[in-house]
Amino acid sequence: MTTAPPQAPPPQPLPDEGAPLDLRALFETLWGQKWVILAVAAAVATAVTFYTLRQPRIYAATAVLEYDPNPPRPLGREVEDVAMPVSNFWLTREFYETQNRVISSRTVAERVVRKLGLHHDPGFVGVPEDERDDFEGVAVEEAAQALQGRITVEPIKDTRLVHIKVEDRDPERATLLANAIADAYIEKTLEDRLGSTVSALEWLSNQLDNLKRQLETSELALHEFKRENDVLSVSLEDRQNIVANDIQRYSESLTEARTRGVELRSRLAALRAANAEDPMSVNAAVVTQDPGVSALRASYRTKSAEREALATRYGAEHPRMQALDQELESIRTQMREAIDGLIGSVENELGEVERTQGGLRDLLEQTHQAGLELNLQSIQYSRLQRETENNAKLYELVLQRTTETDLTRMLEVAFVRMVDRAVEPKVPVKPRVQLNIAVGLLAGLLLGVGAGFLRTRLDRRVRSAEDVEALGLTVLGLLPAIGDGEARGGPVRYGRRRRRQPVAEGGNKDLVVHTHPMSAVAESCRTIRTNLTFMGAGKSLRTLVVTSPGPRDGKTTVALSLAIAMAQSGKRTLIVDTDLRRPRVHRTFGLSLSVGATSVLVGEKHLEEAVQETEVPGLFVLPCGPIPPNPSELLHSDGFRQLIERACATFDRVIFDSPPIGAVTDPAVIAPQVDGVLVVLKPDKTMRDSLAAAVRQLGDVGANVLGAVLNDVDLSRRGYGYGYYYYYGKDGDYRSPPEGGSSGNGHAGGRGSSSRGRDDGDEPRASA
Repeated sequence: MTTAPPQAPPPQPLPDEGAPLDLRALFETLWGQKWVILAVAAAVATAVTFYTLRQPRIYAATAVLEYDPNPPRPLGREVEDVAMPVSNFWLTREFYETQNRVISSRTVAERVVRKLGLHHDPGFVGVPEDERDDFEGVAVEEAAQALQGRITVEPIKDTRLVHIKVEDRDPERATLLANAIADAYIEKTLEDRLGSTVSALEWLSNQLDNLKRQLETSELALHEFKRENDVLSVSLEDRQNIVANDIQRYSESLTEARTRGVELRSRLAALRAANAEDPMSVNAAVVTQDPGVSALRASYRTKSAEREALATRYGAEHPRMQALDQELESIRTQMREAIDGLIGSVENELGEVERTQGGLRDLLEQTHQAGLELNLQSIQYSRLQRETENNAKLYELVLQRTTETDLTRMLEVAFVRMVDRAVEPKVPVKPRVQLNIAVGLLAGLLLGVGAGFLRTRLDRRVRSAEDVEALGLTVLGLLPAIGDGEARGGPVRYGRRRRRQPVAEGGNKDLVVHTHPMSAVAESCRTIRTNLTFMGAGKSLRTLVVTSPGPRDGKTTVALSLAIAMAQSGKRTLIVDTDLRRPRVHRTFGLSLSVGATSVLVGEKHLEEAVQETEVPGLFVLPCGPIPPNPSELLHSDGFRQLIERACATFDRVIFDSPPIGAVTDPAVIAPQVDGVLVVLKPDKTMRDSLAAAVRQLGDVGANVLGAVLNDVDLSRRGYGYGYYYYYGKDGDYRSPPEGGSSGNGHAGGRGSSSRGRDDGDEPRASA
């Protein structure tokens, strides 16, 4: 079954570039900075302890006061005190808060300073003992300000009690100050109350005098009004009643007169109409009801009947008829004269009625005017009387309040009283050594953690495989640090405090894979070889160049170890030392530089003549040869391409050991001409920027970067995320570094476990 080659993971953000919170990574980061954190915490705790122990001892004395919103009232509840600050206890929280501020006010502090002479006390002011001989005192305000800084007012919740706490270096003076402040506040409260009462009494007295003058003035004005308007004999109300009756009577008489005038006018009109017609044809009652007119009408009707009776007997010319006609005419004349008399009589009566109406109208108008004048007098009288009554009431009220205030002035009642006087403290309240040390230690730990994180952020070194993968490189494996035991042939030991010792005489780290095939280093190289096999499963991967971002990353050791591992798998492997500036491969095998790669490149030797066999079966070496003055030009030449072709034709695997790409351009020249590039880096030494620049430089030339190998890894350290690395013991069992040596979650290419097995060519013999 063919296994697909592993793909390079996409670039991931570095741990310090906004990655989601990982508690394990956080713990590993803190564990990696544990000595920095502990050092900072110890330094801060030591500094805080030293500072705390050098601080002077501060003592606190406390006096207790009680606010009393309802003090005794000897004069009774009805007599109110003008200096009463509150009317309802549950609505006066602001009053108590105000009083708390008054206790620590500058006024109270200055009272205490003057009373105790604190402005002349060098101990209170804090004058050093060697300077007290020339001390002349300070200003009262300055001493009061210093005292204010030592006062603490603490109200007790849900009570009317308040603590007055004063701190001082001298416990006796702290007690004295606490009691003095309480006494000064009570004295100030009494003085303020007395001052308010006296001020109110003075104001009330002035108001009382003014009101007395106003009352007298208003009373005199009322008396003068009564005298001028004769209100003493008949009251205004009676006058108003008389005028009202007159107005009513005059109005009724005027109405009757007007009615009579209407009747007379109607009668006069009827009489005039009757006088204008034949008196005998008038049937108006005003005519027929008059006795004289009625008698004449009766006589006229009698004569008229007599004439009618004689008219049938006599003619019109008959003397009797003429006499009757004269009599009838005389009667009509008399009737008209009688009606004219009636008319004159009615006219006279109508004139009299009209004159009566005019008199009544004048009387009524005069009475109305008199009523209006009485109303005006009533208004003025009411105003003067009301003003007099108001002045009298105000005078009585102010007189009563003045008397009450004069009585309350004699009472010394305060709204606060002393509950407990301060006693001398025995134990200082500052400094709180244990608390300060604990806080200092905690602050030191927090500061240390911050310093550790800052150091981690500022640290641009590659510290784990995740840092490498974040740059888009596949981690193909790692090589553990080669210790003294491995180099000399002893067992591999892991521990928390293992230190790498110098290689013993005769030991060669570059050949550990050959001399110790069962070691963790050898197994790691086989893992890298297996991963490279997977990388080239779909294409030919016969030539590769090994480089590093900078010097001393161990690229030569990795190249040699990888070449030995490939040779051990049965492949004819050639390692070519193309570090034409500082070659080192020849020293590993004790070879000379007289003949090597440069000899082949310049055409002095053929490849077969320059290649030398090593003690490792299947491994051949092409040393650097004489160091040339122009290495880059040689690597750019056709001779180098021919060397690669000839080497591929002769060997199964060809590994080129090149100089660091961060120092010279030689690896960038070789990389495009081979099948792949292997980048070697050393944790805690290689910088991320250098690694990124190396990867970018290789990408710019079109090189096939296979991945990276972490070299010289100390598996006993935490924080690298390499997982458990197993190795073989002498009894053939699997063994791993002790707990705490290295931990992780397993990772491809060196962070999984290796397994022992036969080496069958390119078949993997260790799991990645």
